[in-house]
Formats: sequence, structure tokens, C-alpha cells
Amino acid sequence: MSLRRTLYFTGTRAPHRPALPLATRLAEYRPAADGDLSGAACTGADPDLFYPGPDEDAEVTEDIAVKAEWAERRARMICAGCPVRTMCLELALERHEKHGVFGGLNARERAALHERRLKIAARERRAAGGAA
Repeated sequence: MSLRRTLYFTGTRAPHRPALPLATRLAEYRPAADGDLSGAACTGADPDLFYPGPDEDAEVTEDIAVKAEWAERRARMICAGCPVRTMCLELALERHEKHGVFGGLNARERAALHERRLKIAARERRAAGGAA
């Protein structure tokens, strides 16, 4: 019973995490001048997971594809629990990153997202009476 009361009064379902307002939590995660996001879940992770490429040991094309797919899945798992995932994705879209996994999306998915955003912006301009 006291556990429920404690959880209720702390304002969070995870008592080990502070119940900070969202603006305070977002202010803690600001990109550095070099584009590095402090608090990112990928800090210290193997960069080969986020930039899967051909492996020197792999002789068969299928083996390369399987290793690249595994690396991408592992990178997505790391991104899924990252507190700065959306900021990372936005930075990748601003920089037009052509390779790698950023914010849980690969290059093809980021390009599709960018295209959707452009179409939505054009549609909004037309709806507002501006030229497309």
C-alpha cells in the first residue's frame, strides 16, 4: 500500500527517475557545437551498427546483407529507447545525412520522411493561397 502511495505522490511511474517538467528534461539535452547530443543512448556504442557497410571477411553477398540488416536492427533497438531520438532525427534531416541510422530511421526512410514533409508544406502553402 505504501508503494502505491509513493508512486502516486512522486508523479512518476518510475521512482528512480525524477518527475521533472518536460521543458526541463528537454533543456538538459542540447546539441553541442559539433552536433554531438549529450545523453544519447548510442554514446559508446559501436559505430559499425549505425553505419553498416561491407565486411572484409564476408565473401558471399547474402552474408553481407544479413550482417548489415542485423546491424541496422540493433541500431534501431538502441535508438528506440533514446531520450534524444527526435532531436537526432531532426539534425540528420537538417544535415541531409546520406548514410547510417539516425533517430531510428535509415537513409531511405529519412528521404521518404523529407519528401512527405515537403508535400505537406506545399499543400499548406496552396491552402493558404500562396504559390506552390
